Amino acid sequence: MKPLDIEELNEISGGRLDWDSGGLAVIGQGFAGGPATAVFGLAVGGAMLAVGHYALS
Repeated sequence: MKPLDIEELNEISGGRLDWDSGGLAVIGQGFAGGPATAVFGLAVGGAMLAVGHYALS
């Protein structure tokens, strides 16, 4: 394994999600998986949205 150079780091860092966007993505993925994963997605995604809204504002 070799260390990443500056161009590779810039390429990777562009794909990061913040807590709000990540929470919405988790909720969406949960609903795509069916009823059991929808409940899990709502719980985890909702918690991520709360962290993004309250803790990081």
